[in-house]
Amino acid sequence: MRKIKERICRDIKNLWPAAAAVVVSIILSNIIFHAFCPMVVLTGIPCPGCGMTRSLFLLLTGRVGLSVRMHPMGLPVACIILYFMWNRYILGRMSKGIKFLIVLVIVLLIALYCIRMYQFFPYREPYVYMEDNILAKILPFYEQILHSLKIL
Repeated sequence: MRKIKERICRDIKNLWPAAAAVVVSIILSNIIFHAFCPMVVLTGIPCPGCGMTRSLFLLLTGRVGLSVRMHPMGLPVACIILYFMWNRYILGRMSKGIKFLIVLVIVLLIALYCIRMYQFFPYREPYVYMEDNILAKILPFYEQILHSLKIL
């Protein structure tokens, strides 16, 4: 148990500045733009990971069906996180195959994103267009371009 605590404390000590920066950027982004996804804030268009936070929260609260509906990759991502944490903190070793799993999840995220954008955009959460985005504010013709490309 002592070694587990040491490993966790070492990671917290090494990673707290990055974690604090992420938390501050999420808070500021939510206050200013009412969203924390950089792609949504910039373009108004959801990214492949949009809905993942909500999916993981629903999973943690036991609502598996809603979690999968929000983002089908929430459960696999949660499993990979648990696998990584088990290996790193409990067993004290590097996770075998973790790079392969991460690449596989990224490929699946992009494939699923294309399918779900085709099916649901811009009518179903989290695949909706956020009109209050940076490009729409600074480029008056931005939404016209999206309409002409049949994105909206």
